[in-house]
Parts: sequence; structure tokens; C-alpha cells
Amino acid sequence: MIENYAVVNKTDNLIPIVNTKLKGKKGIEAALLYRMNSSTEIDSSILVREAYEQFYNAPIPESADTIFNAFIPFMDFCRSKMIRLRRQVPNDKREEYEFIYDNLNLIFYRYEDLRQLFDKYFDLMYSFSNFMTVPLYFNGSKNKLGKGTWKLNKDYPSEYLKNLKDENSDIYKRKEMYDWLSRNMDLYRIRDMYKLEPPYPISEYYGYDDSKLQALIYFVKSAIELIEKRFEG
Repeated sequence: MIENYAVVNKTDNLIPIVNTKLKGKKGIEAALLYRMNSSTEIDSSILVREAYEQFYNAPIPESADTIFNAFIPFMDFCRSKMIRLRRQVPNDKREEYEFIYDNLNLIFYRYEDLRQLFDKYFDLMYSFSNFMTVPLYFNGSKNKLGKGTWKLNKDYPSEYLKNLKDENSDIYKRKEMYDWLSRNMDLYRIRDMYKLEPPYPISEYYGYDDSKLQALIYFVKSAIELIEKRFEG
């Protein structure tokens, strides 16, 4: 049997593999271009769906999740810097991505180390090591609360787990999702990933000074390490 590329190269950025028009792109640039253009969804692409089937020796799943979402802390940092520089951030999501893409050098002026960390984080975000199969509506939907529900979890795994434990959280099929996740923590090797707390409370924003910078750096470094080491050993 020919081994699946994603399975063999578990920490490779799959954006330019699945979307060949982005060949040669990586890090922040690849992630923004991926979001700005009509691109094939990575975590539900044929390549990744077949990788799930091959790696876990199970049928192709009905749904999938990107465990750590690098866009959450990245966009928060970028918005804060643009506002501090008195630049008007567009409300339209695509236009906002384009705006940030065009202003990356300005945003990360004197934050070169953080930019390199985000480059690495985005490469790993779109790797097989950051994907997992999940039940339908695990991430939620327009009318169902789930891991991806912004106001509830901001897509942070640890926040989602807290809400799964909260009988008053109104998560869709809360008990079933909690039981499923608890049973599969070790199978999917995500126990430590679900322990990583956000860099600061999800009710807060990065802000206009750098009082949260070290917490952000620590979080990004930790997420990188957890994704890289997920399938080791």
C-alpha cells in the first residue's frame, strides 16, 4: 500500500500540497492566501480524509477538527497593532485578511521573533499533526454550540473542554461530546493539547501595549511543541 503523504509527513504544511496554486508558500503568507482565495478545505480534503482512514484504520470520518487555531491569537495581535497605528481595520473578513497581508512588515516591525513563531505555528496548524476526526457538529454550526462557537470558546480546546464539563453551557449534545472526547483523548494523543490554556482570558484582547506579549509568546511556543511532539514515540 502506498502511504498517504499526510501520514508520512505529519508536521508538513498541507496548504501547498492540497492547493497547488499556493506551491512554495508557507507560514503566515500561505495561511492568509489560503483564507483570501477560494481554496480546498485542508482538514476535509480527500488527502486528509484518506489519511485518517489509513492512520486510524477506520472508515473516513463524517467530520474533522483543526485542534489549535493559530488565527485566533494572530488576528488579535494584528488588529491591536493596526489600531495602535491608527489604521482602520476592515470589517469584511476577506478584506481584513488582505489588509493584514499587505501590512505584515508594519505590524511585525520590531516583533521579528514573534513573526517567526507565527510562521511556524501556521505551518503546523495545517499539518496532519493538528487534525483529528470528530463527531458531526463537534465544532458547532450556525444554530448549534460547539468548539468553534466564538463567544463560548474562541476555538480553544481547553475552553471547549471546560464548557463540556459545565452542565449549563448549552453545548450541542454536551454529555455525548464530553463522553466521546474523554474516551478518545489517548487514541488521538490530545490530552496535553486540551490542557493548554489561552494566552489570556478569552474575554480580553491583546490590547494596545505589550503587557500580554510574553504570555502570547509562551502560548505559541507551547502550541508548536505540542503539535510537533503529538505523534512522537
